[in-house]
Amino acid sequence: MSAIRTPALAFLLAASLAASACGPRSALNLPLTFEGNIQLPRDTGLPSIDLLDLDYRNGRLYVPHSSNNALDIVDSRSGTYIGSVSNLPGVKAVTLTADPNIVYTSNATNGTASVVDVKSLKIIATVQIGGAPDAITYDPVHALIVVSLGSDKNVGFIDEKTHNIEGKLKLDGKPELMAVDKERGLIFLAIYDKAKVVQIDPVSRSILKTYSGCDIRAPTGLTYDSDQQRLFVANAVARQANVVSVIDVLLDQCLGSIDVDHAPDQTAFNAHLHHLYVANAGSNNVSVIDTASLKPLGIIGTGKQAATVAADATTDKVFVAAAKSGLIAIYHDP
Repeated sequence: MSAIRTPALAFLLAASLAASACGPRSALNLPLTFEGNIQLPRDTGLPSIDLLDLDYRNGRLYVPHSSNNALDIVDSRSGTYIGSVSNLPGVKAVTLTADPNIVYTSNATNGTASVVDVKSLKIIATVQIGGAPDAITYDPVHALIVVSLGSDKNVGFIDEKTHNIEGKLKLDGKPELMAVDKERGLIFLAIYDKAKVVQIDPVSRSILKTYSGCDIRAPTGLTYDSDQQRLFVANAVARQANVVSVIDVLLDQCLGSIDVDHAPDQTAFNAHLHHLYVANAGSNNVSVIDTASLKPLGIIGTGKQAATVAADATTDKVFVAAAKSGLIAIYHDP
């Protein structure tokens, strides 16, 4: 793909936004409304929270609490903490499955993926997959769990039901976050140090297509809008404001890039509103983008080190982890 950059759409930055998570909406017409905080179990040391996920089927927000080696579970409808599943060494991420009571976690410290019954708050199986498992996602078409193995530069594939490892795919760079085409069963994976995104067939365990150019540099968070067949790539180039690259997957065409703030990490998507949320850890704020018009809707300040985000399209709520405070901030769109 060629790099076809359209004029970037800049956000209005204001110093007063940094305090917005602590007070009501101001006259700046912020894109999200702050509703409150959820206190997670406290850490003995410096808190660390990784990639959030949310299941609207049972109203559960899953919080990989890496510093506690635990998966914290929150009622996303009432905004209350439910409980935790411990003994998940260096837990990095969580993915849903066809069963709303079963999730998988990736555990970086001991190279495993854990199968968790969230109703009973118990680990029911452990898969030794090796490497340092990081991002993890679910392919509903082929019933596969896909795990990014950063230290080995591999992607692993686990059968959802049998927990058997179906194989691995060797990569030429460091894998970051993923997105899934849930209709075709294809995986989009960011290759951070190679300035590209690859499209993977999880059955043949092969790379079908590579997306580069289009301002893709140090890609991290990915979102796929299946209605429009558009892929959104958050780029985290060090020490500068960054962009989200937009690719029309059907036409194999770059649609341009949209300015965000510093060190974007995880992204989340609201299919109801067609809004994209980008957690900018370096500037402690969240960018909101309309994925239909490709226009930025603004930014809102968050707590420190807010790198992870989840959204619920059934309630239009947005959840942001303020890791250094050990809190989950709740917002409503708008």
